[in-house]
Amino acid sequence: MFLTGYSWGWGRILETSGSIYKIMDEEQSRLLLSGVTDLLFVYDTSGNVVFVNKVFEKFTGYRPEEFYGKPFSPLFNKFNLERAVNAYKLALTGECSQSEISFKNTKILCEYRNFPLRDNRGDIIGVMGIARDITVRKQREEELKAMNELLEKQVVEHSARLSEMNGELVEEMNDHKRIERELKQSIGKLQKSLRIVIHSLASTIELKDAYAAGHQKRVAQLARCIAEEMGLLKSRVDAVSLAATLHDIGKISIPTEVLGKTDQLTPYELHMLKTHPRVSYDILREIEFPYPVAQIVLQHHERMNGSGYPSGVFGKDILLEAKILAVADVIEAMLTPRPYRPALNLDKVLEYVSEQRGILYDAHVVYACLVIFHEKGFRFEPEFNSNIRFIEEVLLKV
Repeated sequence: MFLTGYSWGWGRILETSGSIYKIMDEEQSRLLLSGVTDLLFVYDTSGNVVFVNKVFEKFTGYRPEEFYGKPFSPLFNKFNLERAVNAYKLALTGECSQSEISFKNTKILCEYRNFPLRDNRGDIIGVMGIARDITVRKQREEELKAMNELLEKQVVEHSARLSEMNGELVEEMNDHKRIERELKQSIGKLQKSLRIVIHSLASTIELKDAYAAGHQKRVAQLARCIAEEMGLLKSRVDAVSLAATLHDIGKISIPTEVLGKTDQLTPYELHMLKTHPRVSYDILREIEFPYPVAQIVLQHHERMNGSGYPSGVFGKDILLEAKILAVADVIEAMLTPRPYRPALNLDKVLEYVSEQRGILYDAHVVYACLVIFHEKGFRFEPEFNSNIRFIEEVLLKV
């Protein structure tokens, strides 16, 4: 008798090498496994498949009933089978393992984990595993790797030229001026390397969505003023400003027709749009900023009451810089016309934000924002410059 992800629950009895054990109640198992997107599997001590959940066919290209009670080896080609067997053998010795494996039929690349399965006496009676589809993630990593290699090449070229210039200057300077010049050159090289990365990112989003450039600049202006009004240290003010200039970089993964759509978004399109903070984070976390820019950007759509995205965290777990960015972002967005609606009145926007303080937005941040608008007369700068140029200005302050 074999347990399946379709018709048999965990409450059924698994018979493995003569040992009979009960895993859990059938109804609980059905509810637990019904929404799982990872492949779950159980092998007995002879390497036969005794359980898979309902995504087995999607991952392997085989129906579950084709493999119940049969060896798992036909699921893999020679190279991946060796990895799968090694992971299986390790689990039978009591060790957990993790590797990257692809299935023969579907070529789906998975993060493949094996764990020993024990009975009530602690004896190993099989192997339990999880396979998670990482195909898209690996593709993104390869794209980022290619971008990094290109950027590294540019950095090397610029570094060579700077070294040549430095050599020429050494001949004309005394020791004091030479040391001062080398220090400035070192700082310049670091800034130049960072600007090369930012140029590439900012150029991409400007080409993708011209609106994003002006939006990010204006959000950065407001966010910096709020941070200064709250008395944050200069380093944290700069972190807010830099994160604001890049907070929508993840929209490069969203089709242009969705970004510029004049009608109401479909649920699928809305879900797609809500992925941009995570995509932004995945891009920015690869860059060594002097501040936690990637984490700030990841959280800029989180809300105090946990209703935000992508993680639904509550206020106590949201960075203060991200709370500032959230308020600046929503105010600028409501004041700016969209393809699907006109701009809203400033008084109405500030009234809305004030009503939502402590609910969606941090009360201290909202208070500082109201002060700079009502008492200090804050207004967005009317002229529009390239977002790339604005980022350079921010980096020069670092």
